[in-house]
Parts: sequence; C-alpha cells; structure tokens
Amino acid sequence: MEERVPMMIFPISKVREMGGDYRWIGAWLAKLVFSLKYDLEKAEIEVDIERYSLASFLSAIFYGVLFFFTGSAFGLIINKQLGPGVYSMMTIFGVFAFIGFFLYFMLYPKMRARQLASAIDSELVFAIRSMLIQLSSGVSLFETMKSISRSNYGAVSKEFSFVVGDISTGSRETESLEKLAFKTQSETLKKTIWQLITTIKGGGSMVSALAVQVDSLIANQMDSIKSYAAELNLWILMYLIVAAALPSLGVTFLVIISSLSGGGVGKEIIISIVILSIMVQMGMIMFVRTRTPRVVR
Repeated sequence: MEERVPMMIFPISKVREMGGDYRWIGAWLAKLVFSLKYDLEKAEIEVDIERYSLASFLSAIFYGVLFFFTGSAFGLIINKQLGPGVYSMMTIFGVFAFIGFFLYFMLYPKMRARQLASAIDSELVFAIRSMLIQLSSGVSLFETMKSISRSNYGAVSKEFSFVVGDISTGSRETESLEKLAFKTQSETLKKTIWQLITTIKGGGSMVSALAVQVDSLIANQMDSIKSYAAELNLWILMYLIVAAALPSLGVTFLVIISSLSGGGVGKEIIISIVILSIMVQMGMIMFVRTRTPRVVR
C-alpha cells in the first residue's frame, strides 16, 4: 500500500516525481513553515520540501474548487437559481477551504512527528519494565535490546531494532544508543537512552537507573492525565459555546438587525452559519483528540 498524507490527492511516490520546473513554487511556499524540512525528517516522510510544498498547494487548490462547486450545487438546489449572493458566499467558502487544507498539509509533518513520539511514549513503560526484568535476571544489555526489538512494543520495538542492527554491524553499544537518541522523535525515549549511556560509561547499575526511569515515566503520565482533565473542562465549555450559543445568538442578532434595517435573513446566511459551525466543531473535536495523552493501559 502506497504511503500517503491523509486527504492529499497525491501519494508520496507521486510527490517525489513531481516536475522540477515548478519546484521554485514549492521552495517559495516552504518558507511559510520554517521547520518543514526538519518536520518531514522527524515524521519519516521521505520527500524534499519543495515537492511536498507544491503537492500541498495543488491539493489545497483541488479542495478549494471542490468546495466551491459543491456549495454552488447546494445553492442551486435550495434557491432554484444561482445568484450573486450564492456565488460570493461559495467563493468565500472555497477560499477558506483552500487556506484550511493548505495549512493542514503544511503542518501535517509536525503533527505526524508528534504522533510518532506519542506512539513511542505509550509503549515505552512496558518496554523499559521488560528491560528491567531481563537485566535483573542477568541477561546482557544487547540480548535485552534484541528481545525488545522482537517483541510487540510497536514503535519502541522498531527503534530498538535500529540499535540492534547497528550493533550487529560492528558498532559499540554506546555509539548505537547515541544514534538512536539523536534519531528518535520522543523526548522521553531520548532521555531514557541518555540515562543508559551515562550509566554504561560511568559503570553504574543499569537496573537501578531503569527502575528510577520507570517511576519517572509513570509519574509523568499521571501528571499528563491531571493536566488533560483540567484542560478538557475548558475545551468542553468552548465547544458548547461554539456548537450551541454562538449559532443561536448569531442568528437572533442577525434577525434583530435585519428587522431594524428593513432587510431580511436569507437561506444562504442560515445555511452558511450552520456549515461554518459544523466545520468549527469538527476542527475542535480533531484538535482535542490530538491532545489526548497516551498512558499505561
């Protein structure tokens, strides 16, 4: 199955082949997100920033045009005709769709890098506990890491397979661990790896170091749960305001203003408010889902 960025009309394999004549457009667009190059590397999306930016731009244009014609079709069904009001309203929706999708595609690598880091963090406690048990039983560090790489610890197993493969080619354990510390997207795994390296070089007890690290990881996860619970109350209030209060108050306010001015509130305005409210609600739900901490199950 081809690697794809969600909702982008081009798979990554096609993005890599995009014409070089228009890469200058992508180079100019890439300046809008200065960290895009590093975000693509951290997200493990193997494509240069110029082609990725160009593909994001073309995909956003596609969705902008799609939203415009879809809105025009709805306007034709509702009003039985296409007037200037419908065209202007759907042009606005098309522009907003273009901007929204373009920003989404450009920020997706950063979001994916965070998802990868979160996937590592969610399994890291189990992996470190397994390492702690094996090292306490007298198993060597290399065999312990090999066991982790072959176990079902998701992204953590993948990261340790990189270390095991590097050591198997002749690298020292500390050198391979240092490479992993620089490579990984997870700050928690990075901290754990540096703790292991320091312990190995200092001749300390890895069992004691890992035991402290496990306690620290669990404490951090408990703190993240408390922080998320407090933050969630705010987002619930914001969602209720956006989903219920603002649309109803907005329509009421428009009716009052239109009655005073002698105008009226047409179907286009009501439908536009409903569609905008739904889009904002969906955006808030997706945002809150990305904030959900992954903790020990």
